[in-house]
Amino acid sequence: MRVHAVVIVALLSLVAAVAAIAEDIESHLGHTGPAYEAGATPASLGWGSDDQVYPDQIVVNPVDGAEMVWVPATTFGLGSTKEEVEAIWHTNAWDDQRLGNTMDEFPAHEVTLTKGYWLYKHEVTVGQWAKYLADTETDPQEYWDELQALPNMPVVFVHWEAVQPYLEWAHGGLPTEAQWEWAARGPERRAFPWGQEWDRTKCNNAEFWAEASLPDEVSLDNWKRSVLGPPGTDFKVKTLAKYLGDVGRFPEGAAWCGAEELAGGVFEWCADWYTDGYDTTQSSEDPTGPEFGEWRILRGGGWSSFAGQCRSAYRYGEGEWAESYYSGFRVAIVP
Repeated sequence: MRVHAVVIVALLSLVAAVAAIAEDIESHLGHTGPAYEAGATPASLGWGSDDQVYPDQIVVNPVDGAEMVWVPATTFGLGSTKEEVEAIWHTNAWDDQRLGNTMDEFPAHEVTLTKGYWLYKHEVTVGQWAKYLADTETDPQEYWDELQALPNMPVVFVHWEAVQPYLEWAHGGLPTEAQWEWAARGPERRAFPWGQEWDRTKCNNAEFWAEASLPDEVSLDNWKRSVLGPPGTDFKVKTLAKYLGDVGRFPEGAAWCGAEELAGGVFEWCADWYTDGYDTTQSSEDPTGPEFGEWRILRGGGWSSFAGQCRSAYRYGEGEWAESYYSGFRVAIVP
C-alpha cells in the first residue's frame, strides 16, 4: 500500500507540474504564454536549461500583461574599448567630434551576472501604464489626455522616480546597466542588438525617418527641426503617434535573447547612477553602479537619435526627475 501511495503522490505532483506549465494567459499584445510565478525559470517551465536563451518563447506577467524573455547568467565585458569605438565610427563615417561622447564607455571590464533574469520583451506601453494608474489611483503625467489614445505606444514623459511605484506594482525592477547591456550585446558582443553592422531600417531612429545618413550634429538638428519645429515650438503628441508608434514595429532588430527595440524607440531608464566612465574599483559581481550620483543611466537611443546612440554600449545620463518625449523604460525580474 505504501508503494501505491508513493506512486499516487508522484503522479499527482507530475500532473500539477504539467498543469502549471500548460497554464497560458494572454499578454497585453494578444499573444499567449505561461503566467509568470515567482521563482519560475526556463528549467522549471520545462523549456530546457537556464543557461540558454529562448528568443521565440515568452512568459507573461499577470500584473500588467507584459511579455518577458529569458536572459541567462554570464560573465562578459561591459563597456567599450577604444579600438571598438574608433572602428565603428570610421566604418560609418560618423563625425569625429561625436567620439568625445563615448569616453564614458571606458574602460571595458569584465563583470559577472550570477543570476539569470526575465526582461520585458518591449518597453512598457501607455496601455500598461494606464492599468497601473487605475489600479493604484495615481495621477497621470503631462499630455495624458492625448497619450492614452495610443495604448500600444511606449509610455513617455515618465521620470525615474515616477517609474519606481510601477516597478513595485509589477513585482520587478529596472534592469541594471550591466543587465541591460548583456541583453543587448549577448555572447557575440554585438555592437547593435541585431549584429555588428549599423542598419537604419532595423530600429526606430532619426536616419530611418530621414531615409539618409545623418553623420553630424548639423544634419541631425536640421532633421529634428523639420519634425519638431524650431526651439520653443509646443510639443505635439501627434508627432509621437507617427514617429514613435506602437511597440513591436521592428522585430528584425531583436536581440539574441528575443528582446525588441533595445535600440531606438525610446531611451530606457536603468537602475544605476550615471558616472563619467566606469569605476572598476567596485565589485564586478552583479554590479549596481555607484552608491550616489547626480544623474541616472539611460540606454538604447530613441526615435530621434543619432545612429551612434543606438549602439549597445552607448551611455547617457539625466536627472531622476527628467521626463521627455524620448524616454521610457522596461522591467527586469530576477526569479
